[in-house]
Amino acid sequence: MLDVNLNGTKSYAVAERLAACGIPFIFSTGYSDHAPGDTFADRPVLKKPFQYPELASALSRLLS
Repeated sequence: MLDVNLNGTKSYAVAERLAACGIPFIFSTGYSDHAPGDTFADRPVLKKPFQYPELASALSRLLS
């Protein structure tokens, strides 16, 4: 899981590396206007604050 904004720095470079290695990931953000753009449009996004059932469901879909 990648938090989109890490103290003012976006995590997209890490996301690019994970994607290149074929490692699945989920974005997490507290910003309502988060738009991952064309590159990551297919990646799941959990809006903070999220609950355990939402996290479990997203991880289950990601890893199935």
